[in-house]
Amino acid sequence: MKIGDQGQGLQIEKYLNNQAVGNKQQEQQVQQGQRNVVKSDTVELSSQSKLLNKVTDTMRTQEPQRAERIQMIKEQVQNGTYKVDEEKVANAMLKDLIKDLG
Repeated sequence: MKIGDQGQGLQIEKYLNNQAVGNKQQEQQVQQGQRNVVKSDTVELSSQSKLLNKVTDTMRTQEPQRAERIQMIKEQVQNGTYKVDEEKVANAMLKDLIKDLG
């Protein structure tokens, strides 16, 4: 019993025939002096996009003080000594909510 796509051989044969036809057409065009001009795509960034990239790059560079604070917090979290000030978090959440509501 043979399991598989019986039309697979036909598909391969069609592909090879199409390749051969394409090659013949290319040869004919070259012989006739017609060459395909290769066009390339270009991308031009807007000034807003350039500004956004600059802002993103600036955000990625960290100030030394900030890096030290981040490292300190990481160590506290790993040691289990990091304490969250619930009141500060709640106040910040309320400020953001009020700002979002208008």
